[in-house]
Amino acid sequence: MRALIRYLLLVFVVPVVAGVFVGCLPTEPFPAEATKKELVTPEAAGKLQQLVESTIEYNLHHRILRADRNAAWQVLHGAVAFGSDLPLQVDGQVVPALEYLFAGGELPGWDLRAGDVIPATKRVGIRTTVEEGSFTGQGHVDQFLGYLSQVEIPLTTPLQVNGKEFLLEDVARQAQRDICRNPYREYSWTLIAMCNYFPNDSQWQGTDGNIWSLESFVAFEAEQDLGSSACGGMHRLMGLAHAVRCREKTGGRMEGGWLKAKQVVQASIDKAKRFQNTDGSFSTRYTMRPGNSADLGTCLSATGHTLEFLAYALNSDELSETWVENGVVKLCQMLELVKDDDLECGGIYHALAGLKLYARKRFPPK
Repeated sequence: MRALIRYLLLVFVVPVVAGVFVGCLPTEPFPAEATKKELVTPEAAGKLQQLVESTIEYNLHHRILRADRNAAWQVLHGAVAFGSDLPLQVDGQVVPALEYLFAGGELPGWDLRAGDVIPATKRVGIRTTVEEGSFTGQGHVDQFLGYLSQVEIPLTTPLQVNGKEFLLEDVARQAQRDICRNPYREYSWTLIAMCNYFPNDSQWQGTDGNIWSLESFVAFEAEQDLGSSACGGMHRLMGLAHAVRCREKTGGRMEGGWLKAKQVVQASIDKAKRFQNTDGSFSTRYTMRPGNSADLGTCLSATGHTLEFLAYALNSDELSETWVENGVVKLCQMLELVKDDDLECGGIYHALAGLKLYARKRFPPK
């Protein structure tokens, strides 16, 4: 109720950075020229940077997860935004969340077990448990590993499993070999992890004894229906965006599955722009069609997930375009409305992850 009251006040009373009134309900179209001038001036860019950074800082220091009430699903979603800086309250004390987990700390859903001896390292790999549809453990294959790779947690990071010390690389190498065993045929998070951790491993031997290529999984993902995928296909698109960037960085030819992935990513960027709402929020129907909602949580999740994808897929110049800035401003406004509310972690932290990546690319340290 508090969030709704603040939301209605902000929609109808308070003017905001972009010079328009906000809200997830249908609004009048932006005065395009005025908005463009407001957002492209250096002064406005400076205000935007301050708005983004203050939003990130507030949520880092005031939205504290707790080991006695939050599970691994919530904590790893927090990590996708804040990485090793994510705080966690344990027995009344605030500690680094990932440090706690990697040192053998317990949370519901943090379920690791020994795997195979990995030929490449001669070390025992570590497997993670999938709880499909879970909000406690991994709801998708390699979900946690993908998130850890996004925030650049090193493969050399020590990891305690059942009282024995392993490395994060042992998890990643087991995931690489097990990609052919994925029963759900959903490779979004695995692609993210493989592209971040092993960008030069285009082929490897799977646990089935066959030689697999990264391109084969990229090609499969590029053919899937985004509308029936998790979070409107945004995670699938983030996997494909990682694959495209990985291929470009390693200098490989953009053909076959790689080319298809690039085409899907570009088409989805165009649709996100075309379906953007007049208040700056992104469509609650993602890249399928225009969509809006009176529910603030729905709007925040859709805009946050979409911005996270765009922040991966676009370069710094593209991220400075007015339509993206409008989305960023709107997202910060929505996060302000719910800053004291305990909302679903996925939408909140993906929104913050999108803002953090946007800030890093758009406003790099001088």
